[in-house]
Amino acid sequence: MPGSLSMPDLVLASIALSMLLASLGAVVTSLSFVTALSAGSLPATGSIGYALFYDPPVTSGGHD
Repeated sequence: MPGSLSMPDLVLASIALSMLLASLGAVVTSLSFVTALSAGSLPATGSIGYALFYDPPVTSGGHD
């Protein structure tokens, strides 16, 4: 259905959102950007791990 978000879209959005929140946290608090982005990369890595290993992408025809 056009206009709806698929699981890969949500995974990409969660990666961007976690890094954006980490950047905002660095601006608002006294954390350095390196520390904040390192902390923000943990949930981003979890999102990537979920997308690759728990719910991996498949072709539309199923398994080859």
